[in-house]
Amino acid sequence: MNTEKLVTAEQFAGALAMAVEGIKKKPGLMKSAVPHMQLIHKYVENIATAREKGKWVIAHGTQQPLEIYEAMDCVSLFIEFWGVIADVVKIESVPEALSISNSIGTAQEVCSFFKNMDGLLEAGKWPHTDFFLYATSSCDNVKAFHTLGRRYGIPDFGLERPYHPWSPQAMDFWKNEHKRLIAFLEEHTGKKMDYDRLKETTRLSYRLTELTLDIDKLVAHVPTPMSPECFAATLLAVRLFAGNQTGVDYLEGVKAELQERVDSGIAAADPERFRIMWSAFTPFWDTSLQAFVQQKYGAVSVCEVLSGWRGDAKWLIDPDDPLACLAYRSQLAPGNCQFAPSVDWADQIVNQARKFKADGAIFNNNWGCKQAAALGPLVRDELLKHTGVPTVTLNVDVLDHTFTSRAEIVSQLDSFFEMIETSKAYKARRNLK
Repeated sequence: MNTEKLVTAEQFAGALAMAVEGIKKKPGLMKSAVPHMQLIHKYVENIATAREKGKWVIAHGTQQPLEIYEAMDCVSLFIEFWGVIADVVKIESVPEALSISNSIGTAQEVCSFFKNMDGLLEAGKWPHTDFFLYATSSCDNVKAFHTLGRRYGIPDFGLERPYHPWSPQAMDFWKNEHKRLIAFLEEHTGKKMDYDRLKETTRLSYRLTELTLDIDKLVAHVPTPMSPECFAATLLAVRLFAGNQTGVDYLEGVKAELQERVDSGIAAADPERFRIMWSAFTPFWDTSLQAFVQQKYGAVSVCEVLSGWRGDAKWLIDPDDPLACLAYRSQLAPGNCQFAPSVDWADQIVNQARKFKADGAIFNNNWGCKQAAALGPLVRDELLKHTGVPTVTLNVDVLDHTFTSRAEIVSQLDSFFEMIETSKAYKARRNLK
């Protein structure tokens, strides 16, 4: 087993500290680019130092009640994000971890985020983890967390998610699942939930929701003021710092800067030729792709499917009943439409295309992602039918750079933007002849 290319949490933290200093010296970026990188560094450093501080570490997938973990003074480790950081810090790390996972018998078609974790665990390079927590869905997180929990002796707990969530019975059931989760954590940590603190973490989380919606309105402005280096701002805050003042402070700064840019007439691109929506972001092994797309084609990134809240997202229905609020929150939260009936997923994307005035969509058909890959053709057809917005599908592994080359992606994008520019729908939206 070759582990030389694998990176530990401590090495991640060190590399990101250097990246913060590097960002400070880069000209032409949004002011929020520095706090953006500082936010990422803080998250990783919290994980790297958790054990020496006597904190419990929870490794989890998407759609988790981070507010509960925050209230119980646990440190969250979002496994998808850990794979992204591996790509950013040392791109060779991911293929090496996947190779180790393959060598011990993990199925080839399992999502790379989980195989990356599997390989790092096997090599002893994964951060110390006390619990695996997940929610049921078609995602690999259900079987992967349970299987890896048994393989590496880490206790796991799964929330049973209702498939049709909007009935009173389903919401009561989902709220009770959160109670079961708290009971699991209380039993294993020996610490009781402080419900006053849970109310506060829930309040802070709702403030993040409000800020995200405010930022969405500013990004939807034509021309958009949001540059690629801060495009992931809202998703980072909501997925990593829900229930934490750090996330709120960060988004307050991003909102203020975007408002200042709108008021001053500062656009991300001049001219803004195309407005693009993404699904599953860019391939994470190529974080410069959005900036490349903006520079080469004049195409600005205005929204991302997994970052959007449903509707007005008014989920703080009773501040004195935080568990009821959190049960409702998770049904409206970014990305949850992936785990709901497909008609919800299609409606969400169509609404986003209209809200952000999109000209085209880039869909990352991520190898190993069971639900997104199946829904891709539906999304493409519904977007074109209801909004006239075309989609290009990139067949990639968003984590593994050896699966698809940058040259292949650029070739597809060249044809895609040429097609958009000559389409009747684009000319009608832009009042072109």
